[in-house]
Amino acid sequence: MFRVVLLLFPIILMGSPSYAQTDSSAFTKVLEDFNIRASVGFQLWGTYTHGMRVLDEDSGELLPVDNRFTPQLRRSRLSISGQPYQTLSFKLTAALDLVGHDLLAATEGGTNNGSSPGFRLWNAIVRWQIRPEDDRLNLLAGYMAAPIGRESTTAALRSNSFEKAWSQNYLRRHLVGTGPGRATGVMLAGQFTGKQHPLHLTYEAAVLNPVFQSLSGNSTGAAYSPLLVGRMAVHFGDPESAGYASGHRVNYFGKRHGLTLGVAAARQGKSDLFRENTAYGIEWLYNTHGFHLDGEYFQLHRTGLTGTSTHSATGYVRAGKNLPVFRGYVLEPVVSYWYFRGPEEAEDVAAANALRSFAGGDGGLDIGANLYFNPNTKLSLFYAHRHGSMGAVGPQDINNNFYFQSGVGTIARGSYVGAGWVIIL
Repeated sequence: MFRVVLLLFPIILMGSPSYAQTDSSAFTKVLEDFNIRASVGFQLWGTYTHGMRVLDEDSGELLPVDNRFTPQLRRSRLSISGQPYQTLSFKLTAALDLVGHDLLAATEGGTNNGSSPGFRLWNAIVRWQIRPEDDRLNLLAGYMAAPIGRESTTAALRSNSFEKAWSQNYLRRHLVGTGPGRATGVMLAGQFTGKQHPLHLTYEAAVLNPVFQSLSGNSTGAAYSPLLVGRMAVHFGDPESAGYASGHRVNYFGKRHGLTLGVAAARQGKSDLFRENTAYGIEWLYNTHGFHLDGEYFQLHRTGLTGTSTHSATGYVRAGKNLPVFRGYVLEPVVSYWYFRGPEEAEDVAAANALRSFAGGDGGLDIGANLYFNPNTKLSLFYAHRHGSMGAVGPQDINNNFYFQSGVGTIARGSYVGAGWVIIL
């Protein structure tokens, strides 16, 4: 984040007529004129894992490891946004995640942060509102998540389950090749807001360039096709936001009474890895009187260069209810279930592995509650139960998050009790 600030500092100054001045009030005026804002958010976890097993190479068996308490900085987000002109805005977000993450804990995550953690770019988006004061047509460009999957495009610090539904990870990796699910691209998007009737429409159409795994993860390979993504959602009653917003949220604390139904699809043509890669599905969000119900269901398909194919499905459903308690705080009981279902027959698993796709079964049930001091600060206590299936093959042949941990190899993931704290400033 320090390097991002250093990069922005001269840009901001050079955009100001008072660049040569040293008066701090001039710099303050630049920040005000460009509407420069900073935001920071943290998600701290303490979890206790049980039932974790790791493959022993000598015996070929999954052997238990010790139960463990793991405190970690699960996520942090540091953002700088601005609007230098009426119709032009930008937002840069950096992430510092998984600091203190134990690879033998049941909580999921990669190995990007060990004892010497580092920042990474999370989002970098410029937005041009093509017509002033008209939210129906916007052009967005930069480094962003594909606009498909409600959970994937909901900010993690705004998710109301302990962990985001892991269906979003399968969808992201299927389409983009990485867990963060980000790629560079351009997107047309907007919102038609009903004036005389409670019916609203949001649309998004994006062209992205995921690089997958060719040339050390820096190219699609000799064959090239962009990723095309489209999404359309209808809002009955209140819209999710007054104007178009690329991100989503779940809990409106009783201020929204409406239903969102959406459809989304994505397709990429021939690359060095596959002949065609697609995903399509539905999503929903219902809010009324402090109750919220959201979810999604997606089919994932991949066809190989020789005609072999694999398909799977993933999704989630989650419900929560706001209950006023002491001092104006809000208690939110939440239950969430997510799943992944892939091929389990030996021949189908082999085809999925050849296409670097997923197989077997994976799922999780989260039950717990959040205590909100305000919409930006909450404490959480949850139990997360994990389960998986390998079908007709051994766990070492299954590529999914229940049977594999980056940095470890083949595992059988355990369950955990977790306490968390989220604060957004």
